[in-house]
Amino acid sequence: MLNHPTSPRRLPLYLLISLLAVAMVAVTLGLALWLFMAQQRSALEQAHATRVMDLAEVVAAKASVGDALRQPGRLDATLQEEIDGLRRSLGVDFIVVMDRQSRRLTHPEPARIDEPFQGDDEGPALAGERYASRAEGTLGTSIRGFAPVRGADQEVVGAVAVGVTLAALLPTLEEHRRRILMSVLALVVAAGVAAGGLARYLKRTLLGLEPHQIARLVEERQALLSSVHEGILAVDQHARITLANAAAQRLLERAGLPAPQPGTALDDYLPSGALLEVLATGQPALDQEVTLHGQPLIVNRLPVYHRQRLIGAVATFRDKGEVDRLAEQLTGVRRYAEALRASTHEVKNTLHVITGLTQLGDLEALRRYLRELASGPLVAPLPDERLRDPVLAGFLLGKRSEAQERGISLRVEAGSDIPVFADSALSHTLVTVIGNLLENAFEALVDAERRDVSLLLAVDEEVLTIEVQDSGPGIAPALLSRVCIRGVSTKGEARGLGLALAKARLEAHGGTLSLYSHPGQGTLAEASLPLQEIPA
Repeated sequence: MLNHPTSPRRLPLYLLISLLAVAMVAVTLGLALWLFMAQQRSALEQAHATRVMDLAEVVAAKASVGDALRQPGRLDATLQEEIDGLRRSLGVDFIVVMDRQSRRLTHPEPARIDEPFQGDDEGPALAGERYASRAEGTLGTSIRGFAPVRGADQEVVGAVAVGVTLAALLPTLEEHRRRILMSVLALVVAAGVAAGGLARYLKRTLLGLEPHQIARLVEERQALLSSVHEGILAVDQHARITLANAAAQRLLERAGLPAPQPGTALDDYLPSGALLEVLATGQPALDQEVTLHGQPLIVNRLPVYHRQRLIGAVATFRDKGEVDRLAEQLTGVRRYAEALRASTHEVKNTLHVITGLTQLGDLEALRRYLRELASGPLVAPLPDERLRDPVLAGFLLGKRSEAQERGISLRVEAGSDIPVFADSALSHTLVTVIGNLLENAFEALVDAERRDVSLLLAVDEEVLTIEVQDSGPGIAPALLSRVCIRGVSTKGEARGLGLALAKARLEAHGGTLSLYSHPGQGTLAEASLPLQEIPA
């Protein structure tokens, strides 16, 4: 049992997109929250610093404070009560009145009165400055506002410090933080829902495929497009080129056009507007023969739909010469097969006679029949000994046997020596042309009373002339001029290829094909084919 390596598990695309979107939103909002809270904390401290500095200046201007400081060494209980009541009414954590030696005259904790002020930030106030600071005191870290207290002659007799501890600011900050966190969580949830919707939309757009599957499909598509022999040219709904495979580039370059570039307008690249008609009508155009700068092509044009909406068109094309050569090969193989079948039928008839005489035990009749076979030719005689090309001669032997099977009298005559052809492709072309002409003649005699076909071959000045005459009903004048067009036939649908193929092959070698017919007088097919001779 073989163990196939398993591919590593991958997270689905929609889950990756959702996780990425939520993570990005969470990180972004977390960073924004941190910056916002830091800014809010700074703004809150700045606002309280301004407030306590203003309050310190107001307290320093009170007469009771100035009177207490102008009496050195005296502690006034009345001042403590007044300041403590003022502290509670203003909503601050402490109001401290100090003399020039930083000795406290008031404090929220009476036991700390007459002790030195803590924080070491009171010096500028005792020097006459008004300011705010942040320092560690007996009540913890606080925001402090300082203002000097001046005597009658404006000398500094002490200072007032008003403060709010950071612990007192925490409830306000926490309340703000709680509200912001709730908003952030709501945004993260909304982002998750939106990311899920986006992921589902992308999954529908990508036909449910994952990225690695799309990559594999693209690789397979490129390999497929590079391997096919047909040229493929695709355009979008705005008639801009979106795709041209290697075969298309080769065929177009052979026609003298530069390699098509994606994004190029089709009007600027190709002179023909047939693909534009497909875009306009949405109807396909199949098996059309087009000559592009002298290059004959067989072209199919098809509209491309996605969810019942026209999104572009594609043209596939191939060198008409290659198509004709393939058709010739198929036709030639069929002709050879028919000839072999007819010859095999003759041999079988001979064997049946021998077998029958053997079974009857009529030895005398069997000896006589074998003597007749021995005295005659062991192989069928050539239609005309002047046919020197073995391929053509063998082919005509088979056609003669086929004609006998069909009850048709086939007369083959060579008006001159028919040489061996220098080019084997020319020999094959000749077989294809003669085979198609004879086949049409045979089919014309299906319902005829007199069933005669003659084939005349002659060479004059390195031009081979072929004449095929039948005794059939002839061709109507209205059809005679069109009978060599592909698809035109009197024999029903899916016919009309033989004469068109024969004419195309003759013209490819510089030859011609002409038909002469009158109703009731049969049909004459006359072909000419330039050829070269080599010694036999």
